[in-house]
Amino acid sequence: MKLVNFQDEDIKNAIEDAGFEADILPESSTVGKVPQGTLVGQFTIGGMTCAACVNSVEGILRNLPGVRRAVVALATSSGEVEYDPSVISKDDIVNAIEDSGFDGSFIQSNEQDKIILRVVGVYSLIDAQVLEGILSSTKGVRQFHFDQVSGELDVLFDPEVLSSRSVVDAIQEGSNGKFKLHVRSPYTRMASKDVAETSTIFRLFISSLFLSVSIFLILNSDNNHIVSLFLLFFLYLYSFPSNCVLCGYIKSRQNSC
Repeated sequence: MKLVNFQDEDIKNAIEDAGFEADILPESSTVGKVPQGTLVGQFTIGGMTCAACVNSVEGILRNLPGVRRAVVALATSSGEVEYDPSVISKDDIVNAIEDSGFDGSFIQSNEQDKIILRVVGVYSLIDAQVLEGILSSTKGVRQFHFDQVSGELDVLFDPEVLSSRSVVDAIQEGSNGKFKLHVRSPYTRMASKDVAETSTIFRLFISSLFLSVSIFLILNSDNNHIVSLFLLFFLYLYSFPSNCVLCGYIKSRQNSC
């Protein structure tokens, strides 16, 4: 079996011959390592439909001051950006994504001093005050924010004093096991957004299908006025699903996804 050695230029030409853009990245001894002083952030990027969208977003992100690397994936509607937080913030990156015409949001970074938890068991103001008291008295906790509506708890801590496991243990021990903690999946928001987009597409599909059938019936029926009234009646009910069992069922199925 004969082995063929391909040069970088040969691979680049093959990719370009297939209709895609390609660049040869310089080799570095620090490949896979994040330089000191930089963070790697994960961002959701909604609204991308093709490779041109990916190239557009990547180009915009790479040209931002403080951004050292940006990789965008169409399949997951997400992007990974390595940036210098002393030059640019994650909010600036999100704003740049949105200014380019896409939906953007921050998921997570490689910060080792922050943990996001979902807290179960906080049902009253007293419970929230107990949780705040536990965190305030825990040495090494720098800052925290608890959203009682969503149950999400953001904790910023000193990694030289605490670990993320220690934060969880402190809360559970301080509440005598009443509060149950779950590390929040960074892709929860992304999944919720995908479900919402899918529901919207499904609703538009049903509307388009019904309108197409109705127009066909109008053009091929002697009782055009009856079909027209039926069409208007359906559109009214679909606009107010609480008046229609079928429309309410469709919407409830969408919301239960």
